Amino acid sequence: MDKKEFYQNIKTVAFPITIQSLLQAALTLIDQIMIGNLGSASIAGVGLAAKFISLFTVTMTAIVTVAGIMIAQYKGYKSKEGINNSFFCNLYFSLAVAILFILLSLIFPKQIMRLYSEDYATINQAAIYLRIMALGFIPQTITLMLSSLLRNMESAKSATIASGISVITNTILNYLFIFGVGIFPKMNVAGAALATSVSRIIELGIIIGLFWKIKKQKEIQLKFTFTFEKSFVKKICYVLAPILLCEFLWSLGENVYAVIYGHIGTEACAAMTLTYPIQTIAIGALSGLSASAGIIVGESLGAGKYDKAYEESTSFVKMTVLAAICIGVVISALAGYYVKLYNVSQDTRNVTIYILHAYSLVFCAKVVNMVLGGGVLRSGGQTKYIMIIDMIGTWLIGVPLGIVAAYVLQLPIYYVYFILSLEEYVRVILGIYVFRSKRWMRNIAQQL
Repeated sequence: MDKKEFYQNIKTVAFPITIQSLLQAALTLIDQIMIGNLGSASIAGVGLAAKFISLFTVTMTAIVTVAGIMIAQYKGYKSKEGINNSFFCNLYFSLAVAILFILLSLIFPKQIMRLYSEDYATINQAAIYLRIMALGFIPQTITLMLSSLLRNMESAKSATIASGISVITNTILNYLFIFGVGIFPKMNVAGAALATSVSRIIELGIIIGLFWKIKKQKEIQLKFTFTFEKSFVKKICYVLAPILLCEFLWSLGENVYAVIYGHIGTEACAAMTLTYPIQTIAIGALSGLSASAGIIVGESLGAGKYDKAYEESTSFVKMTVLAAICIGVVISALAGYYVKLYNVSQDTRNVTIYILHAYSLVFCAKVVNMVLGGGVLRSGGQTKYIMIIDMIGTWLIGVPLGIVAAYVLQLPIYYVYFILSLEEYVRVILGIYVFRSKRWMRNIAQQL
């Protein structure tokens, strides 16, 4: 492995993705601070709605991940037709899923939110937020697919530009719509959702324009196609089915966690919601490593360079561990200063601090799972291994521990969070075992 070339590739791919993720995290933080002035019911409502929205997001992420795996491998295999088919087949499927989530969010918002909380005020705020957020699902879907293609074509900075403009737009619209500045009505939680949906549409317009420009510069050949060979669809399904089931069930597990938090109490749920921006920023800081691992290792596998792919993967894991330890220490050290940004009770602030301390203790395991499971192991298309690992961690370890801690032992939310998060360490152990076995190393174009 040429280390100079390797680190240059990481810089080209990972840096723009990291910036994009941090921009999105900044948007989440700004949203949270503004909504934080509306009271605990609004904070908790948005947090619970966000959990259901995460079902949509992780499902989209799963499909986009598969598209990225296929595109990276076909790029290494030097097949333009494979790249084209990988993009459009996954795009059509993702749009179908987006429409399903839109219908659920528009027709049954309160019924869905009742699964998370028994507090009427929280349910009402969550339903309002969910219904309006659904308007941005289709623009978000198309943006994610185009961003994945651009990253594989070494043009990740275009998605970063579009995301940066979206964050600025969303911040301005949040201020105008939430608080009712000037000619704009005061919309509270609905204003936050509307601002996000409008910014999604603007982001899509920008990325389409940038993609059209780059398409000509890099001679990216995309041709609309609605028919695919059975053998190709079989490859897509082989990779997609396990990862889609895995991500959906993992997110469903996260929603079970949200139900547990919600039934502990509104204040506890609000405290957990206040930690989400920090969690998003911390994960976003290393998301570029995960995405670039999938692209770089996947391209090496597609070219049949297995030894190089394994060496690259080992380097990614080592970098992740070192960076994660440093970030975890910073999170714990700054927790007390962070909670002062919010207009909430001192009790809520204290609980938020305890949760952040717990988060810092499991952060390293979380990001190792993200890079190893979400990037390296999936790059070979053997997504069934990740499905098994995640199901064991979430449903055999995390959910049972969470239920026992919350309902049997009746522990405070920060203890509940830490105990159920121990499943991350189980997933790390299983992930390392699969990684060292090298069973995940496959050339999709040739072997499937």
